[in-house]
Amino acid sequence: MPVPHRTADGRVEVAALWPLVWHPKGEPFWRWAHNGWSVERPGNYPDGFDPVCPSPELPYEVRVYDVPDGVVGEDHSGGSPSWWTTAWCTSLDSARELADALVAHRLEEPRRPAGGDCGRLRAEVWEHVTRDLASMPSRVHQVDAAPDRPVVPRLPFDTWPPGRPESAPPTREPVWYPKEQHPPHYELKVWSADAGWKSLAWFTGGRTPVSVTAALLRVGTGGPYAFAETWGPRHPDAWAHDWTQEGRSLTDRHPDEPYAESSVRLNAQRRAEEGWLVAALAERSRGVLTAEQVAERLQAGGQRYRDFLTIGSAAIARALNGARRDEEGAGRLRLREALDALEDRHEVPDWVVELTRARLDDDLGARATGAERAYVRRALAEYLAPRAETDGVPGLSED
Repeated sequence: MPVPHRTADGRVEVAALWPLVWHPKGEPFWRWAHNGWSVERPGNYPDGFDPVCPSPELPYEVRVYDVPDGVVGEDHSGGSPSWWTTAWCTSLDSARELADALVAHRLEEPRRPAGGDCGRLRAEVWEHVTRDLASMPSRVHQVDAAPDRPVVPRLPFDTWPPGRPESAPPTREPVWYPKEQHPPHYELKVWSADAGWKSLAWFTGGRTPVSVTAALLRVGTGGPYAFAETWGPRHPDAWAHDWTQEGRSLTDRHPDEPYAESSVRLNAQRRAEEGWLVAALAERSRGVLTAEQVAERLQAGGQRYRDFLTIGSAAIARALNGARRDEEGAGRLRLREALDALEDRHEVPDWVVELTRARLDDDLGARATGAERAYVRRALAEYLAPRAETDGVPGLSED
């Protein structure tokens, strides 16, 4: 209907004409603007296009029909009713569970109802034929949202949920079909006391859809899972070279980790890293130093000695990062894993030692003086094979 607008001299003009129906770009049907129904089949939502299955290991697609709150058509403010492929699953049971959860609750109460229900109104599970991508998928499950569905419960802000388990190990990514441009890289892992950790689904669109799904699954708020995690691609720490994925990394914990819980976890992590450092230095001394003697050396040397060890580990990290620029695929991932082992547990295998020594002069650059090169070499030697003698070691020698 027309939206009137009164001018300064009292005249009434039509400022806008909200569309009753519109034809979405790239879709073969017309929709009603206020509720997303198909014009040709009032009361029904138009079928969405079938995406190409990204992996033979993920045959089950979960798609959702969403009507934005207060939508008036794609030519005005707001979004437009449409289907979205939310996730891909390995099993039908996981896909059905996910589809049911996506429409069982609202994320929040509607603020500007569009003359009818809004939000996620229907969820479907489609099974794709992975042996023949030219075959059409078949719908194996459908569920509609109840108009009186409640808002999903949430924990009060900064609540510490008790009993959060140790983080799940990284999952091997599915094998993607050749030429797949946008695979669902983000994974939702869920935890229950009976079954432990399991992979529930893989998502496109980044971390946000995974967090929304975790909320709708009522993770930690009375749902079947007490805890969950979002895992995504591990990218280079330095972005100047490229955006190549290197393994997997934990991006979010569900329910959200409050400050007190994260402080306890980080303090425990620092203590563990201290233990790894002591054990690594004692082992690499080849019997010269015991773990107790290494701990005493760290205490006696203080921050100056720790900074000296950091210079040695930084030389190794510089060599690994430099080698990563020349590698792709499995070779790059191997270097990434070696770098993580160095930074997290102070592990340095023999091949990394050889790589570091071979690249050390080039990494230091032509401008490094002889004294600077000798200083870095001494720091590297102290980190890789600490000796009883402490000549030239800051914090432990008189120099």
